[in-house]
Amino acid sequence: MHFCYLDESGGTESPDRGINSTPVMVILGLIVEAGAVPGLTRDFLALKRRYFPRRFNTGLTLDEVLHELKGNEVLQMVRSDSRNRRRQASLIQRALIDLVNRYDGKVVGRIWVKRAGKGLKPDATYCYAAQDIAKHFCQYLIERSSTGVLIADGRTPEANSRVAHSIFTQKYRVAGDPYPHVLEVPLFSDSRNHVGIQIADLLASTLVFPMAAAAYGTKCVSVHSSGRYHRVREDHGEALRELQFRYLDETGRWRGGLVVSDIGGKRTGSLLFSAAP
Repeated sequence: MHFCYLDESGGTESPDRGINSTPVMVILGLIVEAGAVPGLTRDFLALKRRYFPRRFNTGLTLDEVLHELKGNEVLQMVRSDSRNRRRQASLIQRALIDLVNRYDGKVVGRIWVKRAGKGLKPDATYCYAAQDIAKHFCQYLIERSSTGVLIADGRTPEANSRVAHSIFTQKYRVAGDPYPHVLEVPLFSDSRNHVGIQIADLLASTLVFPMAAAAYGTKCVSVHSSGRYHRVREDHGEALRELQFRYLDETGRWRGGLVVSDIGGKRTGSLLFSAAP
């Protein structure tokens, strides 16, 4: 059995609304085998203690899961004028990738690139991405003769219900279930109780988001116009590329992985990982 943990980075506002506006939105799924969760949990708590010893070496080791290391905090370190803080951010990013690799985790997801003056529709954006992730997760499960469950970071009850129902209507449609190996509609939970969601947040916020902002961001000025985001792509782009779950569909086309929706620029998804074509 496998779990796919979902979290997001960025918002649906237009990229030029204010200084904190985000140029892209990332919705990411982290796929992990159920038996790997205990080890992944212990090693992630150790990672937090290693890089933030003052905060997490409290003596109450198991309570440390409740105190999250948020992606936005590490992203601020990426933009910092302090070389030491930028170096620490890069070490954390590398450690996250190594941790996911150690437990044979894979990522899938959707990146929405915004146009100047245009926001995203919250429900349509999240529901479409959730269905897309469910489809790729199901293919992963088919290839491994496994079954699985989607576990997403909870938002509001109304928003959670709309996303779950969007999967429900697909699973129980007359034409047949497109996700037969996904056992249930997405379950929504508090990220403080799930290391998988916390890792998905950090992957989305500290790696995929800055790389996408550097590759596809508009000319709108915000804190996310930082030229230091390019370094994330240079340092970790290839490693993140290797974390993707991708597969060939029945027509011979590659599917899955981190899919870029760039309606305005129509730029290739390969730009996410490297400046080279």
